[in-house]
Amino acid sequence: MDSKRVIVTYCEESGNWANIEKDLTARLPLRNLVWKPSNNRAKRNIAMLDVELKRFTPEVSKNLPPVTLLQNPYLNLYFVNCEDNETYKNTVKQHIREWITLVTSKKNQEWLIVHISSQEGARAAKVAQVRMADTEMSEMELWADFTDKLKEGIVTSFDQNVMTFEEDIRRLDSQRQMPGWNYCTFFILKEGLTHAYEMMNLHEEALRQYDELEASFFQILRDNALTWYGKFGGMQEGDDDANLLDLNKKPYRDLIMQNTISVFDFRTYLFGRQCNLLFRLRRPVEICHRALKFIPSFAKTVREHVLNLTDNFLESWIYSACMCIVNECDETVPLNTDDPHMMVMLDGAKAELLQMARQQLDKLGMQHGRLPKELPFTMSLGYDNLEPPAHAEEVERKPMSKDLLDAVSTDETFDALYMSVSARAIKGYDGSGRHRSSLLLHGDVAALQFYRKKYAEAARILESITWRYGHNRWTVLENELVIKHAKCLRELGDTIKYAQACLTLLRNMDDLKDDEKLLYSNELFSTVTSKELKQEIYHEFAPMFTVKVVSVVEIIQEDDGSYVEIMIENKLPKDIDFNKLSLRMVSGEVDELWFNFRHGVLKPGKNTFRVTCETSASGTYVLEKVHLKTGKLVFLYDFLQESRKRIFRVDSHPLALKAVIKPPQEMELGQPSSFVIHISSGRNKVSEATLSLFPASEGISFLKEVPALTYTKGTTNAAEGSDMAGELAFDTHEAIALPAFGPNETIAVTVPYETFVNASEHLVKMAVHYLTPNSRRHTFTLTSSIETILPLEVSHSTVWRDDCLNLKLNMTCSGYVPIRLLNVDLRHPACVKNFKQPPFTGEMTLFPRQHATFVFKIARPEVGDGIEPEAHFIVTYQSLRSEVEKALTSVIEADLSKAQLDQHATFVTSHLKSHLLRGVDYMAYGMSDELELPPLDMPICEAIFAYHDPKVRETLIDILKDLFSHNKQLDYDQIMELGSFNHPLQVSFPITIPTSQTLTTVEIVVDNAQDLTVGTPATFHVRVKHSAYWNVEKDDDKTCDFYYDITVDYENWLLCGHKKRLFTAKPGVSTSHAVSLVPLKTGPLHVPKISIISASGSVHNQTAYINEAEQVLVKPRTTTSTFFIDQQRGVHFSNPMVDR
Repeated sequence: MDSKRVIVTYCEESGNWANIEKDLTARLPLRNLVWKPSNNRAKRNIAMLDVELKRFTPEVSKNLPPVTLLQNPYLNLYFVNCEDNETYKNTVKQHIREWITLVTSKKNQEWLIVHISSQEGARAAKVAQVRMADTEMSEMELWADFTDKLKEGIVTSFDQNVMTFEEDIRRLDSQRQMPGWNYCTFFILKEGLTHAYEMMNLHEEALRQYDELEASFFQILRDNALTWYGKFGGMQEGDDDANLLDLNKKPYRDLIMQNTISVFDFRTYLFGRQCNLLFRLRRPVEICHRALKFIPSFAKTVREHVLNLTDNFLESWIYSACMCIVNECDETVPLNTDDPHMMVMLDGAKAELLQMARQQLDKLGMQHGRLPKELPFTMSLGYDNLEPPAHAEEVERKPMSKDLLDAVSTDETFDALYMSVSARAIKGYDGSGRHRSSLLLHGDVAALQFYRKKYAEAARILESITWRYGHNRWTVLENELVIKHAKCLRELGDTIKYAQACLTLLRNMDDLKDDEKLLYSNELFSTVTSKELKQEIYHEFAPMFTVKVVSVVEIIQEDDGSYVEIMIENKLPKDIDFNKLSLRMVSGEVDELWFNFRHGVLKPGKNTFRVTCETSASGTYVLEKVHLKTGKLVFLYDFLQESRKRIFRVDSHPLALKAVIKPPQEMELGQPSSFVIHISSGRNKVSEATLSLFPASEGISFLKEVPALTYTKGTTNAAEGSDMAGELAFDTHEAIALPAFGPNETIAVTVPYETFVNASEHLVKMAVHYLTPNSRRHTFTLTSSIETILPLEVSHSTVWRDDCLNLKLNMTCSGYVPIRLLNVDLRHPACVKNFKQPPFTGEMTLFPRQHATFVFKIARPEVGDGIEPEAHFIVTYQSLRSEVEKALTSVIEADLSKAQLDQHATFVTSHLKSHLLRGVDYMAYGMSDELELPPLDMPICEAIFAYHDPKVRETLIDILKDLFSHNKQLDYDQIMELGSFNHPLQVSFPITIPTSQTLTTVEIVVDNAQDLTVGTPATFHVRVKHSAYWNVEKDDDKTCDFYYDITVDYENWLLCGHKKRLFTAKPGVSTSHAVSLVPLKTGPLHVPKISIISASGSVHNQTAYINEAEQVLVKPRTTTSTFFIDQQRGVHFSNPMVDR
């Protein structure tokens, strides 16, 4: 029904209505009205009200029945435009009285006289004044009185009409149980009130009235009291393709007033009126929600009351009803609404309606042979199998609507409609965040594509959604989709994805039948072992397999390596041939260990395998993962995901091949740094071996410019001098071929390196790959730290004399542990014929930041001009820490050997050094040569052996207890005896011996040095002598030009004379130069220093300054003064004081 407007009549007899109408319509529609109901309900605000103006006639203003009250005027206006009092009294006044008499005879109609004047007139309740010619007031002020009274009159009339309607409705409702009561009459009356609310834009109140009518209808339906309706209806042409919101399709109100409307048409009309009001209220979400309840419930009602429905009537009606609601919402609701939450809710509600419409297409498709009768399409079947009751109405059967008949006529038209509706529903679900519902629709679309044998498109869709089903644990639905996906992939020949689909089905094997489990197991393993599969596939163990480690790591006695036993339970119904079973352990000390078992069979149930590791790398390891490889399929299990980590202790056989990184015995500063790798064969006869080196920390690299590495080979623990030396050529440090060596032999390889990051130590990882005579390949790996900073620093200075030079070497301990100096020596070159050094008596302990000075007397080197010979300062030393550690290590190794636990020696000694000996006071040991071991830290000790076998752990702790109790105090001799195999280190510091063409001896002689007084000039004689000893050319007659330069401290001295002067000197001849200096302070002052510099750049000169650091005593100057003391007048001087 079209929206009606409130009718307001006007009467204007002055002929000026055209001007009045223009100003009046400019103020319409009315705004901000307030209705205060007379029944004490809450007041209502009316934001805007449209008004229809009609000229007053007796016919327009006549009374109408209550159901047609909407056609009655709410307010009658009488416009008066008369400035002449006589005319008003004689004519106009009489007309007004007649008009008022006529209007007041009508029920629920208000009246208002509008006086149009240029002057202020008398005010009255029913009179509104409009001053048209007042230019001092705004337009709004001119019409304010009229507008307010216009609103008041309309609202008053509306309130009276509402009261009339409500009174009539109550009266008719109270007669419900009386004979002859008619629901249609009640509906029309109550709808009249609804229309009144609509005219006043009170749509919420109007909707409430329709909701009450709907509730009354449901009560009648429950009571089966449908005698007011001619028939149930719904069988007219086009009823199954009706637009629920089209209220003009049939004369619904006329049919209701005539009591001939059918139930079908009545419900359609009532629902359409409710939706119409909700659209005006801008509540599209509620419309969709009501439609979701109304459409299926009314469809069920139709099924229950109609015997012979038209073919597919319900499917057609439901489809049309859903689509008309969705389309109307799309047209009326703007996309750029300011309420995003409402749009999300609307998208979800529309999607539900679209899904309901799509379900009708499922039914139509199955009934017309366009879809198979299988999942997921059969899920759309709902109440179709319900039998209608015996009292159902029989009607004439008519064909389905033409649009749907055309849609199901061919696969192409059906698919186009099916995909269009599904896409809109999917978009709505995605927009509302309801992804699970979207997945269901995606699955339906994929099923359609699969049925049409469009495998590529079906596979694409299924691949994008199946994992979501698994993520949400919808395993039954997931299996249905994956089975289709697998069939598509098999048809497409995609072996990789086909194998992955089989894995997904076996992952959900609890929801598979036994024959399906066997089928997809065979399909999986035949696919992954075929040559067509080129890429490896990775999958987790569960749920096809479970894995468990059932033993600790044991040492293989007859060969280098270790083993562990693992149990795998096969839950698949077939034997599985596998290529390789691998177990990985990781550690912070060494990267990884791999335990392997090759070529086995997994039978259904539990299987136990012994996996072996051919890599020797002692340490504490965390169980990380298991790999089971069959063909191109690799099953993985990650132990780190378990709540508790599995930690194992892995040790090497005591007679297995071992390697260790040590510093070189001899080092020379200025040469490339290096470390030595000692590789001991143990019990093995190594026929082939390769050494691999890798930097394990930043800032270190191995020198690639070295053409070959030097090595020595000899018997392990043999005395020095029995080694055989050689070189190892290599292309890369990752593969250095080693020579063959037999049992109990050791190869020591020297590896030069360089560092470019300032750090005290760097990490190096090495691996030795070797082959034993039984053709077994093994690997030894180790990550070790190397110290890159020497604990000693050496500086030197030179003191020149006429017949020699004294080389002064200053050594400092730069570490934190004292150093024991065993010997120092200066290895001088052959050109130095005369050399003296003080004897090094015994050993010397150098403490941190302590200095030791050594002086060597060196004669003139017999070398050519410009050649500086080089000597080497050689220091033999060892750290007090290494003394103690090696002594206690030898005790530990002996005790472990007695207990037959040699395989734990490396582990125990390393933790002894790094943890248990931290509390040793090496400073006290260096001062007293007495070592006192700290108490054994039992918590640390137990933590170190926490992952050992309990019996072994107890024995190892007892050995440590004995070590710390029996060796609590050790003196130096005992430590040296225990560490008899201790090899000290030797470092060579290169020292350049300076040479000179000339040597100048400078001496300053002061005249009367005992009488130096402050402020008095003194004569200083600078005596310069050129030594003939350092004259290499032995030319005594050759003269050279020099100049002296006096460095004066002007705070102490004032120079009188030449500060810098040129002079000529001859070898062996002394010269003297006098200068005058004035002391400025008293006390001991340093004699100014004098530098002798050759005037020729080709002559190199050295200066021996005899007065180095010499001081002279400067006395104060004395004077005599006479003082006269007057007690009353103070002190007076007889002469001024010149100096004090």
